[in-house]
Amino acid sequence: MRMFDKLALGGIAALLMLGPVAVGADNPPPYASATEAYRQGMVALKGGRMVVALPALEYAAARGVLGAQLKMARLYAAGRDVPKNDAKAFSYFQEIADQYADISPSSPIAKYVGESLVALGQYYMAGIPAVPLPSNPAYAADIYRHAASYFGDAEAQYQLGLLYLSGEGVEKNPSLAVNWLATAAKKHHAAAQATLGELLWKGDEVRQRQARGLAFLTLAHENAKAEGDEPKWIADLYQDAFAKADNATRKEAELLLPELGPTTKMPAARTAPTITLSSKLPRARSRFPRRQSRHPPPRQRRGRQLLRHRHQSGSRSASARSRTSPEPQRRRRQGRHARRLVARSLDIQFDKDRDVIRRLLPAARRGVDLA
Repeated sequence: MRMFDKLALGGIAALLMLGPVAVGADNPPPYASATEAYRQGMVALKGGRMVVALPALEYAAARGVLGAQLKMARLYAAGRDVPKNDAKAFSYFQEIADQYADISPSSPIAKYVGESLVALGQYYMAGIPAVPLPSNPAYAADIYRHAASYFGDAEAQYQLGLLYLSGEGVEKNPSLAVNWLATAAKKHHAAAQATLGELLWKGDEVRQRQARGLAFLTLAHENAKAEGDEPKWIADLYQDAFAKADNATRKEAELLLPELGPTTKMPAARTAPTITLSSKLPRARSRFPRRQSRHPPPRQRRGRQLLRHRHQSGSRSASARSRTSPEPQRRRRQGRHARRLVARSLDIQFDKDRDVIRRLLPAARRGVDLA
């Protein structure tokens, strides 16, 4: 049995509240397809025509269009454009979880499934009296754990860390809490960075590391500002820690910032000119990445090195060079081809005038007209 098959048991009442959608035999469907209904609903929603948008989105959502289901769930959960209705929002989020809970994490829609699971976890934490849906922190922790570990959702990782920190729904475990918070903090989750920074700064239930804690609070402060709406509790934590830290702690925290991860804003990287470095590269190779040291040099360079090596070999005969040369057979063929080209340009015999050809190879490589 799938992990989330039993979600339907908790939301049967909410699904019944929506009611079935049926089209009579005498009434043609109002839309050409569910996808077309979703497209018309989104156009009407952007234009502020909620009377047209809601029926179209409900029609598409009832027929399994993920975008319509997610949009309806967000509308009823937020309560801005429509009256807030947690029961309907819960039922839409649950439909998404029932259909896509086991989809591949690499799927393009995986992040939307993770968002739906996080919303379900929040509803199971708080409960919905109108359904009625009782509060169930243990089941909420299971939902968070699936979204955090399988889909890698940063919000789910943050919420699961808070549960392990408080011991609500799970056995209290500060070490696991720090692990989940650190995992979410690596994904620029400002709240996770701030919570982890507070733990390390104060040393509550974890080893106190004030410099690292101040570094996480700094990252949380910068990331929250970059998102445009910094929560007051994050700003207060950062300002309080920064005011109490001495110069040595501030300096150490500043040195830790590159290790812990850049902020989402990254002003220096965006304002730096991009033409400075490329203008210093050779013109013929400026558009291509540098080759790694483990790769051999380009073919043309290998051929020239082979010609130079054979030219410097002195009085050794061709057969001796062929027997003792460390170069592969392909490179030896390139050398013979180059000598034949020199012989043709001077109208001399390749086999009898090898010394002449060998003396003229440097001039041929420089492009001098040998004729």
